[in-house]
Amino acid sequence: MRVVLLLVVGLWGSLSAYPASKSKYNTFTKSYRNARLEQVLADLQSKTGYKIQYVEEDIDLNKRVTLQFKNQSARAVLRKVLDKELQVTVKKGVITISRKPMPPQEIKVPAVIPTRVEEDSLQSVTVYEDTTYTIHCKTETKELPKEEPAQPVYTAKGHYLQGYAGIGYSRLGYTPARGKDAAKGSAGATIGLNYAYYFHDNWGAVAGIGFDYYGDRTVINDCYEWQGQGDSDGEAYTHRVYGHGWTEKQNAGMLNIPIGIQMMYPLSKKEKPLKLYADAGVQAGIPVWKTYRLLSGEIEHRGWYPQWNMEIHDQTDRDFYYEGVENFGKEQGKLQLSSVAVGVFAGLGIAFPLAEQWDIMAGVFAKVTCNNMYSGNNLDLGWGNSRFTQYVSDGGNVPQPVSHDFMNPYEGFVNSKEVGTVRPWMVGVRVGFNWHHKEKAHPAVPQYERIQICDTTMTLTERRETVLKPQPLSSQKIATLMERSIIWFDLDSWVPKLEPADIIDRIADILIENPEQRILVNGHASSEGNEEHNQMLSDKRAEAVVRLLIQKGVKPEQITSKGFSSSIRYIQEDSSPDRHNISLDRRVEIIPVQ
Repeated sequence: MRVVLLLVVGLWGSLSAYPASKSKYNTFTKSYRNARLEQVLADLQSKTGYKIQYVEEDIDLNKRVTLQFKNQSARAVLRKVLDKELQVTVKKGVITISRKPMPPQEIKVPAVIPTRVEEDSLQSVTVYEDTTYTIHCKTETKELPKEEPAQPVYTAKGHYLQGYAGIGYSRLGYTPARGKDAAKGSAGATIGLNYAYYFHDNWGAVAGIGFDYYGDRTVINDCYEWQGQGDSDGEAYTHRVYGHGWTEKQNAGMLNIPIGIQMMYPLSKKEKPLKLYADAGVQAGIPVWKTYRLLSGEIEHRGWYPQWNMEIHDQTDRDFYYEGVENFGKEQGKLQLSSVAVGVFAGLGIAFPLAEQWDIMAGVFAKVTCNNMYSGNNLDLGWGNSRFTQYVSDGGNVPQPVSHDFMNPYEGFVNSKEVGTVRPWMVGVRVGFNWHHKEKAHPAVPQYERIQICDTTMTLTERRETVLKPQPLSSQKIATLMERSIIWFDLDSWVPKLEPADIIDRIADILIENPEQRILVNGHASSEGNEEHNQMLSDKRAEAVVRLLIQKGVKPEQITSKGFSSSIRYIQEDSSPDRHNISLDRRVEIIPVQ
């Protein structure tokens, strides 16, 4: 007993220590509010581990779901969200959603030729063997083999991203007013990023953002005069300033937005050909950097004394001396330029294919500003208020400051009236990249088809059609049916009027159904004509009715006809003898023989 107890306790301990096995497929917990059924199916598939198969034609994926699920199986969730005509089957981790199989359908094909005929004196029974097809159908959902996604067809149309950088020769586009002064260009640079959309294989529109740097230099070698001045001795003279290689550097940087058209034409029919490209358009720029700076050179102060016809120089006591740019400082000053620059640009180059979507672009470019950007104060160029310090000639070392107050302070050559028009321009070379956006192939999406499998069984079903045989009528009933069967005629005519039209048909049917029945067809005429003519009319009228009955199928031996001329007048039951209607005598009476 003790051994059994130990075994039970040990087994219980081992079972309790062994972890419970966890199902491979998880339960589903989520809340939805007005969510699409397609989203619910996707969540169910990703969170439970089941693979869900269905045909899109079977399910309304746009159906809205507002439900809350907590630790429910995938099958339970599907039963709540799917329509009742859909069924859910689970097999080896695959949930298949399909329409419920159609109920068996029966199709009957009626037989045309009877198999047999059964007859007796009262009825006739025709027996047919009809064919019945019973169709049993079931629906299966099958995953189609995956196909490789179709690669997008390459086209030069579409979206492009382009970047570029270039250097070149630039000018601020001004000309000094004096002949010995000169403006000399300087290095320029450009950089930018463009977006292009090609609406044609070779043509597109382009727009972007960029930065352009323009540089220029002014070299002053001319003479500037200030008349009516007085020297330290009180003598009147004209103060002259001569430039000796006085050089000023100007810089302008503009943030611009170019808009234009672009052409790219392949130079060969290779898969990755060299392409000739060109672009042109307009651009609007905003100067964000506009400065000047003195570089080198000096100026010389001289005095012209017309009373002595003499020019004096190199006399510091009379303020005739040399000054260098260091006396005016080399710090930057601001150029007076307008806030907007409107211009045009153009470029030409070659695009070298680097990869399927990448090109390296190299070429030349040009940019020209169209509007005048000068907004200076139009003052004379001057060198007043310089920081020159001289040493007196008596051998002392005390510096003596000199300031030419009659001159304007030096504020830059481009800001003075020596310049009237500023239109920056630049030409140079540039390199860049060209990236063409290309559609990528979408991953293959599983496709399912619905297959309907049908089995057909055939059975024969007996169908009986019973027809009652017509029974002969009694002579008394026939007499009642044919009582006062009269056919009327017009004056001197043997063509029946047949009013009502079915009187001949009714009499013919009775005689055909009762072949033993005999009738009398008696022809009559009115008293207008002579006896011989009236006899002929009554005979022909009787014969015309007989022909009609025989044409309807009445046997000739059932009919006896005779003409009575005008000997028997028609008696109206509702009129007096003295008011006889003679037109009623033109008749044929059909009388059954009992």
